[in-house]
Parts: sequence; structure tokens; C-alpha cells
Amino acid sequence: MADSETVDTTQQVTSKVPVTKAKYTKRVAAGKAIAEKSRQAREEQKKKLAEAHSIIANEQLRKAEESARKAEEAVKAPTVEKTTPAVETPAVETTTPAVESQTLTTTQWLSIISIIISVVGIYYKREEIKKTFAKIKAPRTPPVDVKAPIKRSGIPPMD
Repeated sequence: MADSETVDTTQQVTSKVPVTKAKYTKRVAAGKAIAEKSRQAREEQKKKLAEAHSIIANEQLRKAEESARKAEEAVKAPTVEKTTPAVETPAVETTTPAVESQTLTTTQWLSIISIIISVVGIYYKREEIKKTFAKIKAPRTPPVDVKAPIKRSGIPPMD
């Protein structure tokens, strides 16, 4: 008999039968083709996204440059107007934007109307609300048993 210390336990049992090809080679090939197409589509989508981001960045840069140019012109323009007499009064121009900022949008009107309707609904349901609070505040007493127990005399029945 072999000694337990001399037995090599690191060896694994391997099969002598050669490994055969996969049964579904067409399915595997189709799966690989689909995976490749989806990878290419992802890469194309990433390229388009990067292009869109660059277009947006360029547009923002153009707008920033345009606003900076307008601000620069606005800074230069008052110095030129100071030398020439002003014909128009600036008070008329400042009141017009204030009136426009005080108008409400449709969404703001709808929210105001919904708040008013909810307040009116609470006003009309106030009696029900009062009753509900009265029920909650009222102490609850257990019902009193009206029947008096009947006392029987004699031998109790054996059930």
C-alpha cells in the first residue's frame, strides 16, 4: 500500500477524449457578428455625441464672444453719447421692461387658480372637518353591558 505522505494530490484527472467543435457554429458566428455590429454602432454614436458636444461648445463660444462684443460696444457707446446731446429720455425705456416682467404666464395663472380652488374646497368642507376633529377629541368610553348576569341556584349542568 502507498503511504499517504507520498501520494501526489496536485494532479488532476484529465480526459483522453479530444475536444470536439461546438454544436452551433452558425449561432456562435451570428452572435459574434451581432456583437461586432453593436460595437460599431456604439462607436459611431460616441463619435456623433462628441461632434454634437463640439458644435454646442462652439455655439456657446460664439454667443459669449457676441455678447462680449455687444457689451464692449455698449461701454463705448455711452461715451460717444455724452459728447452729443441726448434727445430721448431714458425713463420711458426703463418703465417698459418693468411692465413686461409683471405679467404672469399661463402656468403661473393655473397654479394660482388651483390654490384658490383648494382653499374654497376646504371652506365648504369645514363642517366635515370640524366633526372629524370633534370625534378625535371626544373621549372613548367602553359600552356599558345592559344585561345583568342571571344567577342560577342548584347543581350546575355537566357539559
